[in-house]
Amino acid sequence: MAIKNLIVFTCWWSLTTVFQVMANENLEPLPVIVTPIHYRLTLLPVLEDNPRLCGHVWIDVKARAETNLIVLHASDLTIIKAIVLPVSSDASERGNQFKSEDGLMVENFCFATAVYHDTNADDSNIALDHHADGQKQLSSILLREVLKKGAYYRIGLLYTGNIYEANKGFFRATYEVGNKSDCCKRTIAATQLEAIHARRLFPCIDEPAQKATFQLMVGHHFTLKAINNMPLKSSTRMSTVDNWVWDTFDTTPVMSTYLLACVLTEFNHVETTYHSISGKDVAVRLWTHQHRLGHLDFALNLIPKALNKLENYLGVPYSLPKLDVVALPGYEEGKAMENWGLIIHSEMNLLVDETTDDIDKSIVGATIVHELAHQWFGNLVSSTSWDDIWTNEGLTTLFESAILEQVASDLEYETVMLVFLQEVMRSDLLSTQFALSAPASRYPSVDEKFDVIAYAKGAAIFRMARSFVGEEAFQSAIRRYLNKYQYASANSTDLWNLINQEARRTHTISGRMNVARIMKTWTQQPGYPLIHVHRSKNGIMHISQRPFKNSDSPPKENATMAVSVSWWVPISMTNGEDLKFSPKDRLPVAWLSPRKPSMELQGTIGNNTWVLVNPQVGNYYRVNYDRRNWDLLAEQLMRNHTVIPFVTRSQLVDDAFVMGHAKIISYDVALELIRYLSHTNDDVLIRRMAQSHIQFLEGIAANSIQNPDKKKMIKNMSSFITRERKSRMAKMSAGDPGRGDCDSGDHQCVNKALLLFRDFIDGTIQPRDDRSANTDSVWCAAVRHGSQPEWNFAWNTTTSYGDQMLPETRKMLKAMCCTTDSIHAKQLLTRVLHPNIKQGPKETLMIMQRLVKNPSVRQVAVTFILSNWDFLDKYFKNPYVMSELLTAMAKHSYSIEELEKVKAFVVNHSKELTSGGVSRIMAAINNNMEWLELATDDPRAIVEY
Repeated sequence: MAIKNLIVFTCWWSLTTVFQVMANENLEPLPVIVTPIHYRLTLLPVLEDNPRLCGHVWIDVKARAETNLIVLHASDLTIIKAIVLPVSSDASERGNQFKSEDGLMVENFCFATAVYHDTNADDSNIALDHHADGQKQLSSILLREVLKKGAYYRIGLLYTGNIYEANKGFFRATYEVGNKSDCCKRTIAATQLEAIHARRLFPCIDEPAQKATFQLMVGHHFTLKAINNMPLKSSTRMSTVDNWVWDTFDTTPVMSTYLLACVLTEFNHVETTYHSISGKDVAVRLWTHQHRLGHLDFALNLIPKALNKLENYLGVPYSLPKLDVVALPGYEEGKAMENWGLIIHSEMNLLVDETTDDIDKSIVGATIVHELAHQWFGNLVSSTSWDDIWTNEGLTTLFESAILEQVASDLEYETVMLVFLQEVMRSDLLSTQFALSAPASRYPSVDEKFDVIAYAKGAAIFRMARSFVGEEAFQSAIRRYLNKYQYASANSTDLWNLINQEARRTHTISGRMNVARIMKTWTQQPGYPLIHVHRSKNGIMHISQRPFKNSDSPPKENATMAVSVSWWVPISMTNGEDLKFSPKDRLPVAWLSPRKPSMELQGTIGNNTWVLVNPQVGNYYRVNYDRRNWDLLAEQLMRNHTVIPFVTRSQLVDDAFVMGHAKIISYDVALELIRYLSHTNDDVLIRRMAQSHIQFLEGIAANSIQNPDKKKMIKNMSSFITRERKSRMAKMSAGDPGRGDCDSGDHQCVNKALLLFRDFIDGTIQPRDDRSANTDSVWCAAVRHGSQPEWNFAWNTTTSYGDQMLPETRKMLKAMCCTTDSIHAKQLLTRVLHPNIKQGPKETLMIMQRLVKNPSVRQVAVTFILSNWDFLDKYFKNPYVMSELLTAMAKHSYSIEELEKVKAFVVNHSKELTSGGVSRIMAAINNNMEWLELATDDPRAIVEY
């Protein structure tokens, strides 16, 4: 699963945190009574007129214990009838036993409430009774006789369930074919079973390691098309209901329950054929609305190329005969799901048109590759439990940039990787954070295990392992891992052991070192080290590690990371006399360890030559140098910044700012490092990242800092970001404002953006026809720096649309959130109250979150949300969304007083929020307080909740 809403340059302290609260979900493994072998599942989802799910499942199992009780997972399901039948141990013979007309049974029950009886099956039934425990999400079947260990049985269950509005179980969503007409609404339905929602679809053993084969038969109205993991096998009319059909699909390979998928839709598709390295042809179909089929061209071109690179690197062919990819309306924004052979994306994560800017297009590309990589990591080889899900998410995130570099080098894949990495490095240093391998049961819900730590830190950990063992050993170990555990499950230790064997074979680690032992120092504790590099006058280089902590803040009582912890740290380096930035140059020249946290290296480098540790961010730590070396690096950037590659100089600047915020070094270091930006038109990402750090300082200065020198320093920093560059910038942006830097307020870019909007207003050009690069940034600048005519045009453009907003309309709505006018911000917020303006909850949430992040109008947004809380609670009908709004307020506040206000509000409304939501908000409040207190001149004690 992928969630890619991250690449929005918000204030730097927008941190993702997780919270030590016991889960409300049942994650305890079921007692080992039976092992599933095969599920034959019949589903009849009724989407209109009393929406409901009717179903029947046959589960072939092997008994593992002698007991008269079978326990399965079931949530929000009502079991109507349960039978258990002894069957043959021979698979072919078993397939011919107790054949039944499952479709007829389900349609009779669903439409006529008649329960079908099979005399032959009933006579052999050893089930005595069944019982449901809704709180524990379990269903138990009491038997007349004890199971025989090693014998085979078939469990039959007739049941009813729910059609959900939220993205879980079998859910439905509406969309409009046209733009305005209410007559054109359509319904689409799909499944979302990860993490533990398969139990909402059918009774099963809902654990990732309990794999089996599946055959699905689904009933639906003939106007809909059914899509499953596997190709369609047959389609027949229902016996008792006109205009409804039963579609039966081929049997899947052995897989986890959460990967089963079904989509019911009227969509059309575009198709291509991928020629696998196995010699087989794989049908690739991409689905969306008829009028958006052209927006699938980018994905249709990328997918076969990415599959080819993945197959060749991994050495294992794609396993299924086809691949369907669906752009799903109503799917949570930024979300995608890797169902084997049937990948589901939110529309924003798959569709690309002329208005899609470079960053958004790169996110789409990264998400596509991420889900394709899951066809191996997670699908072919599954995690043994949800505790280790970071292994799959980390590996698939790692492959995003590796594959895009080969097949779509024009995309900003390095930007996507860097922003994701820098986000997690801020989140991971906080005392409320969990370790990568923390049990899923410690989270408020298992879905919260899928956080930035699992994705970005997981990827960083694997990137580090690849760096210190070398590409040959890493690739060989990955191939062995997939071959050894295919159609089964494994954990991170299994992979570390294989990497260890290959690293020893290639002699990239010594016989006394062990990869699993090294990596456990990174996965079993939160945080990461700060590496200090200091060169003495005699040339000796002193290198040491300590946990990255705020130097002036005492350890918190609830801290999960002790001050004494340390890591096995690979030290890779280069210098100004011998530039080494290639992958093979990332092999460590030395190691720090828990027993040896510091060391000395005899230097041969001149005192006027810079050294650089951790080139290209091959390892997961920050680096602090002596002031002389910082100055040498800044001088190099001024002289010729391209000598240090983009990825490395981005991390240098981020490290300097974050260490400045933490009072580890002076802000003068960051000031000198970004000075080069005033002399170049490159590095838009670094400029935006530096700008977000400066914005944090400006926000604090407006609320608390009374130090004139510090205010002057902030002004100087801003001047390097926003000062007018040479005429070359004007030439670059002359024909295309998107080529300039509108985000930093570049005058040439802003003027071109305003002229573009004037053409919109005059009707000379339509927004959908805008071909400038980075339209989000350009349109944002036009609204931010424009006046009433620009605002009126944007308002009129976005006040009428259907359930499915056009891409250019959505971009315009996002641009309106850039306003600096409090009256305009209030007008935008109150749209949700206006009876004649059609606006969905998705757009309302986007507006509120963006305005809360906008320093110029955040107070207006905060006041509106808190004042209209009761209305919004009923409007969203989702406690999680309400928690997210309060969390956004906490993350983006500039003052401790405001944070105290939000905290008091949360305490007063805690009953309306989930326990996990309260914990998430309080953690964000305390984390932000910690940073604000460090950055102010008058620190106060942190108030714990």
